[in-house]
Amino acid sequence: MGAIVNGIQSEWGALANTGGTPNLASIIGNVSNDSLVARLGAMERCVAKTDGAVLSGADNLFTIAGGPIMVTQFVGIVATGIIGAANMTIQITTTAPAGTVALSTTVAIDDDAAGTSYTFTAAAPGVLTPTTAGALANVPSYNWLCPIGTISGLGSAARAGVIAWYMTYRPLSPNCVVAAAA
Repeated sequence: MGAIVNGIQSEWGALANTGGTPNLASIIGNVSNDSLVARLGAMERCVAKTDGAVLSGADNLFTIAGGPIMVTQFVGIVATGIIGAANMTIQITTTAPAGTVALSTTVAIDDDAAGTSYTFTAAAPGVLTPTTAGALANVPSYNWLCPIGTISGLGSAARAGVIAWYMTYRPLSPNCVVAAAA
């Protein structure tokens, strides 16, 4: 456990009160408290794209701007059942240097029912793994280093169906912005 300062407990240690008033609002409201601002900026974040399509080609899922990120979890949940045969790969297209890197293997997502989850193994690249029951007792731990660019789902055939994609990440730059692609 961390220290208690002015009645505020912090797991990071003592919070410096540079705002003159001994309360949390004065500490957070004071942008000169660089250590708190830096810690808040470096916290893990999450973003969702709930209308992922199964296309013949790339469906842009997440756009990374302003600096690199470390992806700590990436999960898909079939929201509307997929009808027909198709394969899926998760990839990133980077801007500098320009290139495309497969973040997962290519795996069949044929006729996956609503509620099917997609996770990835800790291999390199991760094996995209469908689980029809949706729930998993253990989800492998992995990290993807992703520079500025776009993460997309690359489908082999256009099919009816919708996949909601959820990504948890840590920004590696204070200027980093990640958003669900349009």
